[in-house]
Amino acid sequence: MDPLIKKILNFKREDIPNYEPYLMVGGGTPGPNLLRGQGVYVYDIEGKKYIDCTSQAWALHLGYSNPEINQVVKEQLEFSNHFHIGFYTVPRYLLAKKIAELFPKKMNRVMFTIGGGVSIEAALKIAIINRPEAHNFISLYGGYHGTSFMTTGASLTSTFAYGKYQGGAKLAHFCQNFIRVPAPYYYRPYFEVCNRDDRDEVDRRCLEELEMQIKYGSAGPVCAMIMEPLQASGGQIIFSKNYLQGVRDICTKYKVILIWDCIQTAFGRMGDWSAANYYGITPDIMVCGKSMGAGFPINCIVISDDLEGVKMDFIDAHTFGNNQVSQVAALKQIEIIERDNIFENVKKVGGYLRENLEELQKKWCCIGEIRALGFHIGIEFVKDRDTREADYHGCSKMRDIGLNNGIIFGLGGSGLGKNVLKIKPPLITTKEQAEEILEKFEKTLKEVYR
Repeated sequence: MDPLIKKILNFKREDIPNYEPYLMVGGGTPGPNLLRGQGVYVYDIEGKKYIDCTSQAWALHLGYSNPEINQVVKEQLEFSNHFHIGFYTVPRYLLAKKIAELFPKKMNRVMFTIGGGVSIEAALKIAIINRPEAHNFISLYGGYHGTSFMTTGASLTSTFAYGKYQGGAKLAHFCQNFIRVPAPYYYRPYFEVCNRDDRDEVDRRCLEELEMQIKYGSAGPVCAMIMEPLQASGGQIIFSKNYLQGVRDICTKYKVILIWDCIQTAFGRMGDWSAANYYGITPDIMVCGKSMGAGFPINCIVISDDLEGVKMDFIDAHTFGNNQVSQVAALKQIEIIERDNIFENVKKVGGYLRENLEELQKKWCCIGEIRALGFHIGIEFVKDRDTREADYHGCSKMRDIGLNNGIIFGLGGSGLGKNVLKIKPPLITTKEQAEEILEKFEKTLKEVYR
């Protein structure tokens, strides 16, 4: 074993103060000091074991240290790990063609990038190329699209959504091209409704607001609309097909380019290759990442045949946009997902989790709503079911106490804090492991709410 690896493995909690002063971290939710993982489990530097319901920012669809992906990466490393983006490489050809085969018919051209924010910006550049006379963009309340100069303008983290202006607000001068419209948050609408459980009314009002903004709220034509087809950080909000089709129709009517941020929804978490495949609705541009490389950094944008794409004129170039290790990892992951019928597992085990969580909801009045589609699961915590008053403190405690109980939950929401607990484990999670998740979830509930 290399001495460097030995040093990492021998690192102790008491060593942290010697290193912590030198490290800056600009975001995230603090958790344990993790050292290694296998399957759906991860271990910290003290050897404590956790079942991971975050898939590490939803990136590890096949879990930690998948042996087949590890092997193909080792073999690829014997040949190359990095070539400049301008050089043509076989893995990049193979991956681009494969992605085009998986996604809807018209989505046939793929460009690879690194990181979610720059991928969203690449999509916005494509929109500008195709709509040079337009300069405004539309995003949704509660949307999250990154923290770069431009994407901060589209993300909830630059707004007063959490009851204070967070770091993103400091970049406000650089991101004024975004107009926000309400998202269909069915459980907690952003506006007064006649019937708070009438999802059709919420859809209709949101679509009306979108069309009004395009017609009356933009100084000049709108270039593009950027949205998540399932709003993740904003609270695991599952939009209806009626709403998504309505957005598609409005964007077509006004020649607004529709960009779907599929960074969290593509490559299987919904039980299909993408939200476009699942809903049968095709945007103009899809942005993919996170889980795409099985934990190795790679993102891409996929554009419709109806759009003009980028040319090799340095409008969008990335030093590490041609990483063969990430490319072969992505190709191997797709192969495993297809071969092992992983989508069926997502539907079966995801459905099992949903059904059992709904049974727990009957017993625990702190659970306001459960939103689940495949392994996209959000549990909204409330102080009172009748008023639907959000319980931010209780939800945060669920995550903290969960860590004590050996389970890692995610947090989300777009209110004055995060009151949605996220359960988004790797797609390989078995029924037995789902039972472990449910057991640890209920144990944590008892400690927080009794």
